[in-house]
Amino acid sequence: MSHANQPRRPAALAFLFALVPVALSALPLASVLPDAGIRTRLLAGGDVRSSVTGKVALSLAPAWPGASLVKAAVASEDPDVAVEAVFFLPSPAPSGADTRLEAAYSVLRGISSLQGIEYFSESRGRMRLFYEESWRIASPDDRTRVPDDKPATPPVFDRVWAWQKDLSFGGNVYEIDYAVARDLEPWSLSMKSTNVTGMRYGIIPVAGPRALSVRVNLIATDEGLVFWAVSTARAAAVPGMRGKLEDSFGNRAAALFGWFSRVYAAGRL
Repeated sequence: MSHANQPRRPAALAFLFALVPVALSALPLASVLPDAGIRTRLLAGGDVRSSVTGKVALSLAPAWPGASLVKAAVASEDPDVAVEAVFFLPSPAPSGADTRLEAAYSVLRGISSLQGIEYFSESRGRMRLFYEESWRIASPDDRTRVPDDKPATPPVFDRVWAWQKDLSFGGNVYEIDYAVARDLEPWSLSMKSTNVTGMRYGIIPVAGPRALSVRVNLIATDEGLVFWAVSTARAAAVPGMRGKLEDSFGNRAAALFGWFSRVYAAGRL
């Protein structure tokens, strides 16, 4: 049907519509995670993981419009290691979706609160310190420590930089991007961390600048938040290194989910 003769909305009116806050919407968990087996595992407190080396293809993406953007971005980076992990945080929002979004965003902005968290080391068979140091810095070229900031209203996009030192890969500068999608159904927020400096495992080069990325995607459902972590790398051609990264990425994602869950719950008490 032709719309050629329909009147156009005046530009001023369009501007006013743009100023109207977007109503946040969530979907039932079954819509975002249609696989009943995955839902059962997550609702029981477990997680689901997938890893691949060589030609990377993501396989655990939730049914969420932003998933196609994540897949396209990962494909453009052409990694040779990828690990996905999906978790679920029960968190109904009786006080409103905006409150839940702001609380979740506030946690992800707390870079300094990552210092001291632990993850399970497969090679050592025990818990190990993840971040010995973690804080925001002024810029990639200015490592002056600056405090975490938590905007009252989460912006659509923001970028900060961090200094983080872990026991496996030493100290490195990271670029951290935040994105909020209020107009998607369901609403979501994402954090992507990318290494700015080259990374080493002891004296062994592991990844060049911008060769490693960790994405955390939080997708809203009626019952809580789906936590989809995607870790990717173009790894150095060192025997055993890709396998080490595969083992490490999944457990580090679990540590990040544990950190997020604890801080999120504490902030909403």
